[in-house]
Amino acid sequence: MNNYSHPIALILIAGNSAAENQQLHETLKSDEYVLAASTDLYNFLDLAECHHPKAVLVDFKIIEHNYLGILQFLQFLQIPAIVLSDELQNNMIQYLSLAGVFATLKKTHNELELRRTLAMAAYPDRLDAGNGSGKNRSLDLASMKSGKQTKLQDVVNKAIGMAVSQMSEMIACEIEYDLPSSQALSPILLQKTLVKTLGEDLVAVAQLDFSGNLSGSAQMLFSRQAADTIVLALNGGGDVESDEFKQDKADIMGEIGNLAISGIVGTFSNTLKYNLGYVVPHYVEGSAQEIFSNMNFSTRSTIVLFMSHFKIVDFHVEGDFILFFQARLLLDLLFRV
Repeated sequence: MNNYSHPIALILIAGNSAAENQQLHETLKSDEYVLAASTDLYNFLDLAECHHPKAVLVDFKIIEHNYLGILQFLQFLQIPAIVLSDELQNNMIQYLSLAGVFATLKKTHNELELRRTLAMAAYPDRLDAGNGSGKNRSLDLASMKSGKQTKLQDVVNKAIGMAVSQMSEMIACEIEYDLPSSQALSPILLQKTLVKTLGEDLVAVAQLDFSGNLSGSAQMLFSRQAADTIVLALNGGGDVESDEFKQDKADIMGEIGNLAISGIVGTFSNTLKYNLGYVVPHYVEGSAQEIFSNMNFSTRSTIVLFMSHFKIVDFHVEGDFILFFQARLLLDLLFRV
């Protein structure tokens, strides 16, 4: 039995031909890696999203027609990319480095150099501080475009703006909101992050799961106290512990959520020309752990999280809009015509 000094790392190879993949496989097979390979760009990115390799080796010829978007997709997944090419000029190599590429190597590489670079990418904890391992891998979502040149971040901003406008009109109150932030997380880390960020005492005013060309979930969240304050203001008072008030809260907050969340999903459907299936949003009360544990995402998927905090000025209450998508959305937008 072989003894290894660290966990085995999955490495994804995307050469321009089966022969190139085989050559790279032969070069690396003696190292402590599990190697997967593809010559098809979509399949390569699909494997990256589903299996999240420790690093990728990719021939620039495969990605040259949309290299920036593809590199940003990998960057968003926090997968170090090593680009292989014999034809890139120095200024392009520098540009790729600024775009987040871990390293650029010649295809006629020195085997020792390839192995050393791959080890640095796959096992960054081995590196000394300050040697380049701490590259910023955040994604500028605004630069990722669909075939109709629709910026994803703009679509999200538009959807949140629509929800705020509709909610403001319905309750006749001024609402201030922050532009949505974005993160890419595993489902488990997503749940932990939301519980830590939002706290335990939550009410999901509306939760809408949708599927079709795009699958995900949209939610509008308040604390229980904030939901009570809104209903008391709209009803002109009441006993928050009474069954009548609780039923009124479910009806009122459900109606507000229905209008706002349906507007978000409708904006995505109309702007991106997706056919989405969903039912009327449902009202849920419970802890953050209870709410987020019911999300139906594959444990292998990377989740794109958008979050926008808002304030209902007249009622002095705050809440959050949260959107979840599988990272496959970003992959799909790269290939839409």
